Amino acid sequence: MLKVIRQATYEDINEIVAFLLKAGLSTEGIKDSIDCFLVVEDSHKNVIGTLGIEVQDKTGLLRSLVVTSSFDSEELFALFQEILKLAKEKELSRLYLISNRKASLTFFDLLGFQQEHNASVDELNSFVHAKKLSTVDNCIIMKLDI
Repeated sequence: MLKVIRQATYEDINEIVAFLLKAGLSTEGIKDSIDCFLVVEDSHKNVIGTLGIEVQDKTGLLRSLVVTSSFDSEELFALFQEILKLAKEKELSRLYLISNRKASLTFFDLLGFQQEHNASVDELNSFVHAKKLSTVDNCIIMKLDI
């Protein structure tokens, strides 16, 4: 099945919000950062994946990764390649991610992310999404200098 990865537009907000709510994720701040979101659509133009960046100055925080079960590892890798391109287009110098899934560390290592050894990173204090995740147990912070 043909899948298209594209940058989100304001017309996509309601569909992205509904997609994330269905997955149980926060939608706070999405409207303000929609130009830093990617959507993945199937051949019928249904949203089957999202990934976004919350931006503060030259720093970004990955957020809202949701994909349907039809995704394979190559497609997930392609989605991350596209978000890294978007981060460069937005002239970000550093990208963070926060995850509580240890199984995903190898994947992020392959993309060039390195684990932060501090439990908190001052640079993330003003990020809405980071504040929400600060209450989740066993979170791992990873960073990539772009």
